[in-house]
Amino acid sequence: MLGKNVVDEELKRGFGLTIKEIEPFLRAGGDAAEMKFMECCRYLWQANGVEMIEPFIEAVFNQLPEKSRCVLFQRMLTIVYLAQDGEPTPPE
Repeated sequence: MLGKNVVDEELKRGFGLTIKEIEPFLRAGGDAAEMKFMECCRYLWQANGVEMIEPFIEAVFNQLPEKSRCVLFQRMLTIVYLAQDGEPTPPE
């Protein structure tokens, strides 16, 4: 797992913000904060996969209000289920 500083550098490059600068926005919760969280996760995943996402999630997920965390968890489960449904099934 990469360190928080590497994640900060990547977020700065992609969004012009560090984790510390994103935290107040996420603490406010709501759809905009949830979308920004998902955008950051997607960007970090594309940059370096789980190595970048893990420190980001550890740093900010619990900063979100409980309702936003629930919504994000539901969205992530939906993405996983859709991805699994899209995988070809082996022939019987």
